[in-house]
Amino acid sequence: MSELALPATAWSGGTRLDFARILAGSSHDLLSGSLLVAGDPGGSFHLRSGAIVEVTSPGAPGVDTLLLRSGRVSEADWASVVRAAAADGAIGVELVSRELIGAAELQLICVMAALDGALAVGMGRIDGLTLDHDPGDRGLAAPEGIEPEWLLRETERRITALNSSGLSISPFHDRLTRTNAGAAWLSGCTAGERREILRRADCRRSARDIAFLLGRSLYAVTVEVSRMLNEGLIETVPALGNPPASALGSDPGPTAERPPGAAQAPRLPHRLPGASGINDVLPLRPVSARWQPPPALLRRYGAADEQG
Repeated sequence: MSELALPATAWSGGTRLDFARILAGSSHDLLSGSLLVAGDPGGSFHLRSGAIVEVTSPGAPGVDTLLLRSGRVSEADWASVVRAAAADGAIGVELVSRELIGAAELQLICVMAALDGALAVGMGRIDGLTLDHDPGDRGLAAPEGIEPEWLLRETERRITALNSSGLSISPFHDRLTRTNAGAAWLSGCTAGERREILRRADCRRSARDIAFLLGRSLYAVTVEVSRMLNEGLIETVPALGNPPASALGSDPGPTAERPPGAAQAPRLPHRLPGASGINDVLPLRPVSARWQPPPALLRRYGAADEQG
């Protein structure tokens, strides 16, 4: 491993991902390895032959979370795939070979997870960088790779879009709660993405926590949370003090969550149409010009529908 100097822009609030420009230039050198980013939440950029194949961060759902929490792959199938791939770690290959997911669909989900991982790194605190030239085994790598420059530009665009909302919110640290208006809106709503987010805005969870629970893109959840903050349906919880009374009201229906401290059996949320956040992925520009997402798949998931 080799330590890297951290550019001043990463400290000054400039373009937070300027440090990763070394990845954009690596495609000419066919670099394989990992750029490890220490910080809060930090993360890792993994490359193979000059292409980014995975970006991971504790601040954003990974491919496995998106597949399982959205219901795309059942827990039983996942356990079977992991056992079968134990020797070589090629979980993605095993998923495709069993026709649990298509190769193009896996590529799209890997790109979405990579964008979210880069978003989490770019919106967090960056303390230091280490370049590890050992590529390691990436079991859920993007099959066709991702162009580094495109991924960095799109991530910076998303950070700018979130910052332009005028709201100062940390997707990782700010806990969310329903307002009285949000509780009233929830009582009259029977389904939809907003209901699922509002149900989980219980004084204990951040936008990141909700994204993990729903198997939804961190960016998509944070965008929706920002909108609901602007509309007065959600507010952030003060660091000290008691939670607002509106957050402790009961959620109508049999799926109501219990108040903090109550025993509750762990369970996965029901799958919702578009719950994986695939609708928020922009048209891809992979390293390999030979691969393009099939038009039918793009129409199915609305991948060309830009949000933000």
